[in-house]
Amino acid sequence: MTVGKADLPYPYNQDFSGIVTRVKGVREATRAALVNSPKVASYLKAGANLVAQNLGACDWPAVTDSGRKQYWSGLRFLTERALAGEMERLEPPFLRQKGDGPYRATWASHDDYLNDLLTFLFHAMNYDPQYNAEVETRGWLDDEEDFVDAIDRATYAELQAICRMPLFRLQLIMVATADRNDGIHDAIANQYEGALAPWKKIYESTFASRGFQLRPGVTLDQLASMLAAVTEGFALHHLGDPHAGIAEGETGADNLVGMAVLGILNSYLEPVAEPTGLTLREQFRNTSNRVRPADRTIEASED
Repeated sequence: MTVGKADLPYPYNQDFSGIVTRVKGVREATRAALVNSPKVASYLKAGANLVAQNLGACDWPAVTDSGRKQYWSGLRFLTERALAGEMERLEPPFLRQKGDGPYRATWASHDDYLNDLLTFLFHAMNYDPQYNAEVETRGWLDDEEDFVDAIDRATYAELQAICRMPLFRLQLIMVATADRNDGIHDAIANQYEGALAPWKKIYESTFASRGFQLRPGVTLDQLASMLAAVTEGFALHHLGDPHAGIAEGETGADNLVGMAVLGILNSYLEPVAEPTGLTLREQFRNTSNRVRPADRTIEASED
């Protein structure tokens, strides 16, 4: 039975033009056909499997190959030998390949393959298939009657979802090890776009349905970036120290992510029916000046 690219599961059945750009071939038509071939998709699947096995929340041992020079210290499990072994274990409809002949006929170097693999993994199309927690996170913000309870539940579930994702752990490695000019930062930027786009839609609809609006001085893009940074920061802390008390219990009530998100929303949202017209900086400056003790003047505070 001949397997076509359309027979592969998402996202491996998608168009990889502009994503896989380093395959071999003298003629442009040959390279274009190879980019969207089941063989290339299968090699990407094999690499994605190794990333999941070595960076996922599991106890599988990392594959090492001390006899070869490694590509970036964090990706030492992605050796040619490990990739060849994974290709032999792929399940249909992906193609199984034996030996390194087909691999060397497709990419000129292992670095070329890794760059294509990382660009593919960080593409926006890859985020939701790994995330797989829309109901537990995004759904509660609109459906839960109490907004505060919804924030507790959504942030708790979001933290758990991010910590499960091999893609998040891969991102941490690449941010720390990637050269500033190697294109990885562009790939990670694409991944953020795929991660934040659905959240921005949810924020917009949730705020409107609950009678809130953004106060002057902040945009939806800025708010989404702040919330993402807070969540990822706590996720990094939680992965490094699971006993730090970042998220305890099963309901998520008073988890630290929820507390931080609640503080941000309380600061940057205001009721549509009772707008202050003030930016957060203006409001906090007014408050801080008003509550300053009488014996502390501005001049004294500068000394």
